[in-house]
Amino acid sequence: MRIACSRTTHSRTASPSPAVAATGNRVWTLPSERATAVPSRTRHSITSRTRCTSGEAGEDLGGGPLARLWVTALANKVDTPYVKATGNSVLINLPQTPNTPETNLEWKIPQWSNAIERDRARIYFIAYAAGMALHFVDRAFTEVRAGRTKTFEDFDVPDEAIGCGFHEAVRGVLSHHMIIRDGKIANYHPYPPTPWNASVRDSFGTPGPYEDAVQNTPIFEENPPERFKGIDIMRAVRSFDPCLPCGVHMYLGNGKVLKKLHTPTAFNGA
Repeated sequence: MRIACSRTTHSRTASPSPAVAATGNRVWTLPSERATAVPSRTRHSITSRTRCTSGEAGEDLGGGPLARLWVTALANKVDTPYVKATGNSVLINLPQTPNTPETNLEWKIPQWSNAIERDRARIYFIAYAAGMALHFVDRAFTEVRAGRTKTFEDFDVPDEAIGCGFHEAVRGVLSHHMIIRDGKIANYHPYPPTPWNASVRDSFGTPGPYEDAVQNTPIFEENPPERFKGIDIMRAVRSFDPCLPCGVHMYLGNGKVLKKLHTPTAFNGA
């Protein structure tokens, strides 16, 4: 298995040829500065096209609370005093506190993967994280009381190496990729959750998680075309909790733009 990563620009309009950069064993295209001024009537995306592949065509790896709980339930490996997988659900048992009663929750694998289920899983995962945090604290106390206080292993920096690490951030997959040459970092690149989730359709036709989620989404909005807001589409994308400005442009064709909606990354508009 290998991770194929590239920074990709998709546009209908002609633009200057992008620069091509090669560092280590990774090659990607760098979009030209003009890419930021593409007219609104064109399709345009700039993001990392990140795929997990064992051949040519790769699979997108959308992540987040829904994916984590789903995999945890099916794997049936987590078994702690506070969190337990059953094979088709995840049991979460939070103890009583001075201000709250004992709470027992069960997240069950849903029938569908949609915006509502992604939002619902995000709330359940708060309880999941709290339960696992209690378990980790219990384990830490056991180690400290036994006198085992070592927190990391000694290591020597190699002269030549290629390494990667995969973790789970709140929004999804977080991967780190590094090349070491002559005992120094020759190339390093992190891929946080949003580039994984927002990755664009690749040359093999594989859509990224956002596009995949929006495709075939039922439209329940009852506004006529001239007042169409696209709320169903925006809900689908925002249910991934993207850490980037979320903009949705809608048009009827022939260059007639209906609406431009933009949500900044923070409530203060920064």
